[in-house]
Amino acid sequence: MVLQSSPELKPITESPQLIARYLEELNTASLIMSVVHMTGDTSLLDELPTPRTLDVVAAGAEGGEQLLEGGYTPAQVADLHRRAQAAIADWQARGCALPELTPAMIQSLYHFMCGADVDPEYLEFIDEEVALDGVDRRGLQLEAPALQARAAAFPVVVIGAGMGGVLAGIRLQEAGIPYTIVEKNPGVGGTWYENRYPGCRVDVPGHSYSYSFAPNHAWSSHFPLADEIRAYFDHCAQQFEVTPHIRFNTEVVTAEYDEAAALWRVRVRDGQGEESVLQARAVISAVGQLNRPKMPDIDGLESFSGPVVHSGAWPQGLDLAGKRVAVIGSGASAFQIIPELAATAFQLVALQRSPAWMFPNPGYHMEVGAGQRWALEKLPYYSKWYRFWLFYTSVEGVYNQTLVDPDWHSKRSVSASNEAMREALSGWIHSQISDPELLDKVLPTYPPFGKRILQDNGSYLAALQRSNVEVVTTGIRAIDAQGVVTDDGVHHAVDAIVCATGFHADRFLFPMHFSGRGGVQLNEQWSETNGRAYLGITVPNFPNLFCIYGPNTNLVVAGSIAHNAESQVHYILECIRLLLEGEQQSLECRQDVHDAYNQRVDEVNAGTAWGSPLVNNWYKNETGRVTANLPFRIIDYWKMTRHAEPGDFLFD
Repeated sequence: MVLQSSPELKPITESPQLIARYLEELNTASLIMSVVHMTGDTSLLDELPTPRTLDVVAAGAEGGEQLLEGGYTPAQVADLHRRAQAAIADWQARGCALPELTPAMIQSLYHFMCGADVDPEYLEFIDEEVALDGVDRRGLQLEAPALQARAAAFPVVVIGAGMGGVLAGIRLQEAGIPYTIVEKNPGVGGTWYENRYPGCRVDVPGHSYSYSFAPNHAWSSHFPLADEIRAYFDHCAQQFEVTPHIRFNTEVVTAEYDEAAALWRVRVRDGQGEESVLQARAVISAVGQLNRPKMPDIDGLESFSGPVVHSGAWPQGLDLAGKRVAVIGSGASAFQIIPELAATAFQLVALQRSPAWMFPNPGYHMEVGAGQRWALEKLPYYSKWYRFWLFYTSVEGVYNQTLVDPDWHSKRSVSASNEAMREALSGWIHSQISDPELLDKVLPTYPPFGKRILQDNGSYLAALQRSNVEVVTTGIRAIDAQGVVTDDGVHHAVDAIVCATGFHADRFLFPMHFSGRGGVQLNEQWSETNGRAYLGITVPNFPNLFCIYGPNTNLVVAGSIAHNAESQVHYILECIRLLLEGEQQSLECRQDVHDAYNQRVDEVNAGTAWGSPLVNNWYKNETGRVTANLPFRIIDYWKMTRHAEPGDFLFD
């Protein structure tokens, strides 16, 4: 295998002095990989220890010499930087030609990055994810003219132009399959178009929150704000010529499957109220789980005289500076909103039902430095390895801490390792709060990962300690024209109410109506709030209907949903391939295959912190079943979605 310098790399024109400064900002493990690529010398891998993830809570508390990112000492990093500078100069002197790396050398890179004892199952995943040979293995390439002709006669309707919908459009276009994307909003972005509240940002690193084939080296911060994420997906839609296929300001009302014609008839309504019907061989729902805001059911809410806004439908231009504001909720949105509003509001009342666990992350609001951008754009394969580092270190080692030990008996943790995490996270909160009364309010008593864990750089807890902020944990009795009345009879007079109360996450594909084979109604099959699908993608009785980010595909253990979206779209294309190659009209998941998979999903979810009866969360439906979350490791789900097995389906 001969790896050539990527045509995307920009030339290095910086002085040695500036390069030396830039190297100080880089991820050590990814830089090691890049040096090997430039030199072809793997001896560096024998001289340095494999990178390891430092405990996000206990980092810096191990004693002894300070350890930097990846577990390296300052002396090791300084030596690497000297070697990297020499390697860069030599590589430039050779005209930026990269030396040949044998398959064995490539394997040594994989093993080093993951540790010498990496599971063999990861090797294929790394090969696909990092794609050192530049081959995109996740699309559908139809080379036979007969298949291309069938693809051209296989129209698809995609619902939603967020991350999943744009990705589906890109892949369908690559395969030569005609498609129309129906989007209810005026622009691309999905949840990132709709969520415009102050402080809205993603809580996974931006360099992994992107398509593998379209990296963005220009993120302004490591955890980008919503506007920047929305702009990224809009750019991808334009770059890959998906935008002309999108019907904006249009909603799907109903979708009915015509068995005789093997067609879906999708009724849509545009912004002027005009309805029309689209015909498609397949329908892909990419509406996700967090797209329909859920207002709180509080007596008198409609009587409030001031503005009442939901975090998922923030009015453009809303200014609450100098106002008395009540924020209802304490989840991810409230966590980001409260510090922003507290800085300008006259008074803020944080109405909290349950406190949140949080990971200390000093870099949560940190801007991406010039050195990091330089490396992503100019060092061979640095960006690919950095993306993989972010993925691998955010998942491995954390998953096991979420699993219930049946022999562990505590209301505050589910295992010994979960208890250790609880103690460490509690220590972080203790270190930020000096007021015992406030500490009692913000310190969770449920197991870590029982609810969504948030990222904190200290801004949230600092905001709660401002003189103009009051944290109220008493339940809400009612709302009147002037404010909020809590169960203790106290009236909190406010000028505006912000509802950070989440979404109808247990009502998949809501409020659309789908009618499948034999007239079966999807909302009835799912009992409104009990969505189930095989792999979260296909549903019995609904031929050629596919979901992206469907039931039980939400990620709780850290990791980018972009990885799962690519796995799901790949699987959907594999299903379409089966139809095209077999000249079949339709496929639908077998009921027994679907049921066996979902039984396993329920069993594993029940054995996790978020599935524990000790906690209530938005992951569960009204009966207590976890309908949102994927209970498996991302690598396991990737394996499940690599190939569509014909035996899993009924064909027609």
